[in-house]
Amino acid sequence: MRYVITFFIMVIHCSASCQVIPNLLTADHYRPYIREDIKQKAIVDNYIKEVGKKYPQTSQELYPHLYRYVNRDFLAPINGTGADPRNAFHNYSHASFIKTNTPGSNSHLYNQNRTIDQQNFAAIEADIATYEYRRKEAEQIINESNMILEKPIISYNLGLHSGEKVDPFITAQREITEMMDGKKPIDFLKAVFLVESAVDRTLTWKEFNAMFQDGVQVIGALMAKEKLNRSDNLAKIMAIYKYMADTTNVSLPSKEKRVVSKPMLYDYDDYEAKKDITKIFVSKLLRTGTGQCMSLPMLYYLFAKTIGAQVNLAFAPQHSYITFKDHAGNRQNIELTGRMFTSTDFYWATGFIKAEQVKAGIYLKPLNEKETLAHLLTTLGLSYIRTFGTDERALEMALTARANSPTDLTANMIVAGYSQDLHNHILRQYDVLQLTEDDLANDVNAQAIGMELKKAVQHLKKDLGYAEMPDWAYKKWLDGVKELAQRQQHIVRRRQIEQQLNK
Repeated sequence: MRYVITFFIMVIHCSASCQVIPNLLTADHYRPYIREDIKQKAIVDNYIKEVGKKYPQTSQELYPHLYRYVNRDFLAPINGTGADPRNAFHNYSHASFIKTNTPGSNSHLYNQNRTIDQQNFAAIEADIATYEYRRKEAEQIINESNMILEKPIISYNLGLHSGEKVDPFITAQREITEMMDGKKPIDFLKAVFLVESAVDRTLTWKEFNAMFQDGVQVIGALMAKEKLNRSDNLAKIMAIYKYMADTTNVSLPSKEKRVVSKPMLYDYDDYEAKKDITKIFVSKLLRTGTGQCMSLPMLYYLFAKTIGAQVNLAFAPQHSYITFKDHAGNRQNIELTGRMFTSTDFYWATGFIKAEQVKAGIYLKPLNEKETLAHLLTTLGLSYIRTFGTDERALEMALTARANSPTDLTANMIVAGYSQDLHNHILRQYDVLQLTEDDLANDVNAQAIGMELKKAVQHLKKDLGYAEMPDWAYKKWLDGVKELAQRQQHIVRRRQIEQQLNK
């Protein structure tokens, strides 16, 4: 009879509160030796595990899950007969009731002179009193937990992308970094392939290397045909130039056929790769015979490294080119955009190069091998950002590149861009959570990130002298290159260089 009454009372109470009350005393959850701080951590950790790995925003979200993970370590011992689940089926007609200090447990009711029904009813009252005491304590836990869980949590990083599509970027980043650190031999052809195949999953090493080696064979055949000295650096430079800028007709003994190669032309369609990042890729140039101011000089540089020619990459605003020294020790430049030889004065004439930029080293500076690898790593970083967005991995690529090439403009711009994106991310969180400007001013982490942004932008503008070149200005410069090429004034400079080969 006692159990029927108990069940009836519990059903009435549960219906009134619209909340199912679980058993708080199961062996799994009644752990009085657990401290309060560990208990609260268990509440949070288990809620995240059960509900979806995110903090609850309201007490209503937390409440249905709280009881299950509560540890009653701070409650006074419960000594009543109804407090021990092992007594659930005890025959109370033969019980000697023990006095209790639990609130609501009236010791004077436990009297051997009373009837069995009176004793059972007293035990029920004790159980109810015990439950009410525990319920109030549980409400207190909920209130304390809500104070912790409902406190706004600000994320101070942009996270990391992961998955199958990210893996090739991770591989490329690791191998290029190992080349810069001296852990692997420098292999520019492999580095370029790693960068481009991370984006273009159709590109295989077999296809890429085969297309490239075809060009190497033609250059070698061209040097043999024109009887150029294979140990002369200038002869190698001119052979590569002729292969890329002129129509060549050579015989390839290995293939037992003659090969006619056409000049590699500038692709004016989406030359900034705003629509298609592969427009700047060497693989696209090898496949189509057309490229732009990133891929054309890079392919030339790869040919030079393969046959042992000493040349360097250099940069102008939104532009790259090949630079080298002739037999007289004079600095000469190859402008593959217009397939011509130019002087350094040609780049100064654009009007967008300033003395402080050249002094800082962002423009007109011949890059060494480590700086060229850093440039490839920033190209990987830009491709990564275009594919996935800015995150901690993009920042890591930029910081590695900058460590090996401190004046690399792209690396410094990625660092500044990361700081800007992270700062905006924090501001969006403050807006969503409806926090105040005072909250932001008192947020030490947010203020530190804001300072990093200011430092990064100041370094770009003040220390490196960077100023954005408008799109219209670069297009005007390209038109000037075309006009200069049509006037064929560069031919005079080319003939002067070729005359050095005959001495």
